[in-house]
Order: sequence, then C-alpha cells, then structure tokens
Amino acid sequence: MGQRQTLPVLPLRGTVMFPGITAPIAAGRPGTLRAIETALKGDRLVFAVAQRDNTEEPTPDILFSTGVIARIGQVQRGLGGVQLLLQGEQRATALHYGEQEGHLTAVIVPSEEMMPLDLKDPAFTALHKEARERAAELGEKRGLPEEVVHQVLDSVEDAGRFADLVAGYIELTVPEKQGLLETLSVEERMRRVLVHVQRQIGLLEAQEDIKSQVQEELGERQREMFLREQLKAIQKELGDDDSSKEITELREKLSKLDLPKEARAEVERELGRLERAGRESMEAQVIRTYLEWIAELPWNARSDDHLELARAGEILDEDHYGLKDVKDRVLEFLAVRQLRAQQVAAEVATTGEFPVSKLKGDATDATPTLSNGDDRQITDTKEAKARAMARGPILLFSGPPGVGKTSIAKSIARALG
Repeated sequence: MGQRQTLPVLPLRGTVMFPGITAPIAAGRPGTLRAIETALKGDRLVFAVAQRDNTEEPTPDILFSTGVIARIGQVQRGLGGVQLLLQGEQRATALHYGEQEGHLTAVIVPSEEMMPLDLKDPAFTALHKEARERAAELGEKRGLPEEVVHQVLDSVEDAGRFADLVAGYIELTVPEKQGLLETLSVEERMRRVLVHVQRQIGLLEAQEDIKSQVQEELGERQREMFLREQLKAIQKELGDDDSSKEITELREKLSKLDLPKEARAEVERELGRLERAGRESMEAQVIRTYLEWIAELPWNARSDDHLELARAGEILDEDHYGLKDVKDRVLEFLAVRQLRAQQVAAEVATTGEFPVSKLKGDATDATPTLSNGDDRQITDTKEAKARAMARGPILLFSGPPGVGKTSIAKSIARALG
C-alpha cells in the first residue's frame, strides 16, 4: 500500500478521470475553485473523483471512494470560472473525506494494479491484441483518421494504461466508467473494455444500416417524384392532361367502393399500369374498360328476391327456346332456394330465434355454418334469409361463346325481380 496523503478534492460531474488521460475541465463552483487555488499554491495535485449524481454542492456521501491523483496543467481564468487541463496520474482510494478552507479534502492512498503473472501468456496476449484491433476499428467507424487512431494507440504499450486510455474515450455512463476505474486487475479491465468496445461497434453498425436504409428510401422517393414530374411534363406536351383527369376521376370513383382487400390491391395495381401506359395504347384502353367495369359492379349491394316459380318458368320459356335440361336445372335451383328461405323465415317467425342447430353443415352442405358458441337471436327475417341462402349451391354455366350462358343468367335475374 502506498503512502497516505491529503489532497484537495476536485468533484467531477458527468465524467470519470483515468490515469494517463489528459482532459480539459471547466470549474465554476465556489468550493471547486477554492480547491484548485489550494492545489496551485502547492504541488498542483488534486484528487479527481466522480460524483454519484449532479448535485450542485457536493458532499462526501455523494462522492465515490475511488478516484485519480491528477496534476493541474494549464489554467485559463474567465468570468465566473476557470478552464484547466488535468492530467491523470494514478488510481487512489479515499480513506475518508474532510473539509478545509471552504473546500473538500481527502485522505487518500494510491491503488496498486494487479498485473498478470506472465505478461507473455498466450491468452492475455490475444486479449490485448483483440482489444487494440477493436479499439482501432471503433475509432475509424467514428470518422477519425486511421493514421491518428493507430498513432495514439501505438503510443501506449503498457496494457493497463492502454485499457485506461480506451476507457477514458469511449462513450459510457458514469457508473460504467467508474466500474472500470475500480477494476484493479489489468486482465479483467481489458476484458471489460473489449466488451464495451464491441458493443459500441455493434451500435454504430446498426446506426449505419438504419441511416443507409433511410437514405435509400429517400432516394427512391426523390427518384419517383422526379420521374412523375417528368411524366407530367411529357403528358402535357403530348396533350395527355385530359387522360390524367380521367384517371383521377376513375380513381376517386373506385376509392368509394367497398372492395375486398384482394380486389382493392388489384385495382391499385391496374391503376398504376394505366398511369404508365400511353393514352392511345391498346393496353390503356383494355385496362380502362376493365376498371370502369369494376366501378359499375354493385359491390356488397343486396336486394330482396321476389321469386315465383311459375313466373320464373314463363320467363325462361320466353327468353329461350329448347334447352329443357338447362331450364329444369335452373328451376330446381330456384325451388330449393325458395324452400330454404321459407323454412328459415317460418322458424324465425315462430320462435324468434335463428335455427342454430340446423346450421351445423359442413363445407359441402347447402346451409351456412355459425361459429362456435354463436347463439345470439336473429329477429330480422331478411337477415335470416340472406344467411340461410349464403352457402347454397352455385350454378356454373359452361360452353363456347354464343350458346346462351349470359342470357340465362339474365333470365334468372329477371325471375328474382
């Protein structure tokens, strides 16, 4: 253990001093200024120790016990304070704090580092080398010139001083730096410094990735905006302003539709193709016709059915000659549809409840299926009918063009009112 001595205390807020580090310090608190004056009258030594918090007037209980014996170098006096250059010399531990001439003092004893028994031990040598390489990488990632980084790191050969040098300049919290200062084992301190350096390299790489992604997205947006402006200028020169207005009107019309998610995505894709296609191109005409057709469809619109089988048969006979098998199948379909609706409506009218037990069909059943536990009452007969018929059989008309598929569908629509 070294010799005890009493030194003026220089409390540090938001930073930790390390041996071998020269750092500028601003001082303005009355007690700190008096401590500096006392040191300047003597051997210019102070006990630089970090505060546990940022209290304006420090007391012994908020000061850490481990600090650094530091020498005051250059001093510049100004209004309300001084700027001084502080050179850390050696770790020390405060045995107890006191007060003298209006400033804090500390009875301290220098701390001895614990070096590895064998400085040429392969594990320690590898650790030291890895720490130097990672520290150099961190400095370069921060934008420091490579020559400067290596010059500074190579100027310190001692392993303990190297660990202190890196610890003093990397961005750490006060508790983290204080923990490194209090670590007397050089090997352990080197290992902890390496962990902090690798963590900061990872953070910088993540920040670089995020910055690159943001710049890439901004670049794409700027490029898209530039190309759109060029496209507008070209369209104006070609007299395509009217086409742009038509597309805008069509887009507004389509935006008001209650489209399913998949249909909405398809509409947006086709609108993009329409904007890129030339006004007079065949592709633009096909796309425009397709989108106008979508806009005219009665999406999610429902109407009441007014079905009379006799009338339906008359309509089919009026519209189509022959086709007996097809018309019989259509009438069968309409009859089943009507019967199911009548059954559901009758039970709702009698019980006031929707016949849940009859809706336990599978995917091939003609009746709809309710979710588990859905036993709510349905008093709206119209809703009951719609739900009862929602999963009914589907008719598929197939055949070459001109055989009457569309006209039969129109006849069914007439029959349903």
